[in-house]
Amino acid sequence: MSHPLAFANQCLYHARIVQAGWQSLLEAQREPSLAINLAFAPLTQKVLLDAYGWLLLAGCRVTSAPEHPPHTVRDLPSLPAGLVLPADIAICAELESSGWLAELQAPISRNATVRQYNNLATNSAVPTLEQFDLWAQNLTALAQNIADAIDES
Repeated sequence: MSHPLAFANQCLYHARIVQAGWQSLLEAQREPSLAINLAFAPLTQKVLLDAYGWLLLAGCRVTSAPEHPPHTVRDLPSLPAGLVLPADIAICAELESSGWLAELQAPISRNATVRQYNNLATNSAVPTLEQFDLWAQNLTALAQNIADAIDES
């Protein structure tokens, strides 16, 4: 297993731990769910984006891991002349513009709520635990695809 792939798997493991803590606090109902979401969402996002960055590096077969992973395809180190982005990474670039990766990469509002004009109801602008669970599942599937591609090469 390449170092970046190992780091990605470690981040995914840490994300599961953070999400379990998030779930426990929501179930305990001692604090407002919005406050818990605001506390956990930025940390969970960072851990998942780190996992994603390590996956990008692994997918590009980068063997010397940088201190911090990139969080987007455009932040990847330049490939040697004559090499193109692997197919999995090209798909990631597309998903960053419009797809689940774009949603994961979107800044999380520190504003607790968003109020629409002429509507007294408020909607949370903070992604929920369920949304992060889905993104983590997508990253786990991406990790498997990249691991398979590495094994085949």
